[in-house]
Amino acid sequence: MKTSTIAEAKNNLSQLIHQLELDEAIYLTRHGKPVAVMLSEANYQKLTHKENSLYQAIQEWRTKLEDDNALTDTELKNLRAASHGREFSWDE
Repeated sequence: MKTSTIAEAKNNLSQLIHQLELDEAIYLTRHGKPVAVMLSEANYQKLTHKENSLYQAIQEWRTKLEDDNALTDTELKNLRAASHGREFSWDE
C-alpha cells in the first residue's frame, strides 16, 4: 500500500500521477491517518461502471431468488421491529 501525506502529494503530484498510471492506488494521510485515496482513471472506471456496481450485483441476486423465498415488506418490517437492540450506558 503506497501512502503519501497531503503535503508530500502537493509537492510531488506529477510523480504520484505517474505511479497511479502504473496501477497503484495511493492513500493520502493526515497526521498519520488515511483520509483519501487517489486512483488511476482506469481503476476509477472499473469501480464506478454500472455492471460492476454493488447495486447491480444486488439486483442480479434478487432476480435469481425464487418468489417463494422472497420476504415481503411486512415480513421485513416485523423482523426489524423484533430486535430491541442492546442495553447501553455511558457509565461504566
